[in-house]
Amino acid sequence: MSETGKERFILTKSYEVSYALFRLAAQMQEKEFAEPLRASGTALLAAAAAEDYAAAGRALRVMECLVKFGGDVAMIGVQNVDVMTREIYALDAAIAERKTAVKTDEVNVAEIFSKPEPKPTPERQPEKEAEIKQELPVIFSAPASAPAIRQSANDSAIRQEAILLRIRQSGNCRLKDIQEVLPYTSERTIRYDLQTLLEQGLVERVGVAGPSVFYRAASAVAGSATDAESYVPEIR
Repeated sequence: MSETGKERFILTKSYEVSYALFRLAAQMQEKEFAEPLRASGTALLAAAAAEDYAAAGRALRVMECLVKFGGDVAMIGVQNVDVMTREIYALDAAIAERKTAVKTDEVNVAEIFSKPEPKPTPERQPEKEAEIKQELPVIFSAPASAPAIRQSANDSAIRQEAILLRIRQSGNCRLKDIQEVLPYTSERTIRYDLQTLLEQGLVERVGVAGPSVFYRAASAVAGSATDAESYVPEIR
C-alpha cells in the first residue's frame, strides 16, 4: 500500500470508529460517560485529518480504555466491545506502520561525519590469555534456560509462530503467558500479532476485556460455546 493509500485508510477508519462511538454514546443514559466517548472520537478524527499520528495514537489509547470499561460495567454490549476493540487495534497498527515508514526516510546524520582511524589490533598472545583466564574468578553463570525468542523478536512471522505454539501448549493462554516467551517484545506488538492470528482463524479469544480474556487455538474451542459462559474471571 502506498503512503497516500495508508493515509486514506487511516482517515477513513478514523471516521468510521469515531462515528461508531457517537452512535454508542447517543444510546447511553449515563451522560458523564457518554461525553468522554464523544471527546475521544472527535480527538481521533481531528488528529487523523491533520495527519498528526502521535496525537491519533494517544486518542486511541483513551478510546480503548473507555470502550473496555464500558463493557465491564455493562454500558456497552459484549458484541460491540469486540467489534470496537478489533477496529481500534487495526487502526492503531496502520498508524504504527505509517509512523515507522516516516522514520525510515529520515536522514542518518551519522553518515555525514568522518570516522576516527581504527586502532591497530594488538597481536594475540595465547599463552598470556590462558594465564589471565585461569586467574579470573567465575562471577556470573549462564541461565539454565534462555527465553525462546530473542534475536528474531522483530520478525512478525516468527513471533506469531511462537505465540501460536504457546497457546496450543497451554490450552487457555492469557496475555501475560505469551509475554513470558516474548520478553523483548512490547505488549502493543504482541496484541497486533494476536489480532493477526484471530483474523486468520488460527486463534480464538474468550472473554470481553481485562483479566477475563484468554486465548485458545481455534480447533480447541470449535463448537464449545459453553466454555466461555462457565469461565470465572481471575481476580487480581
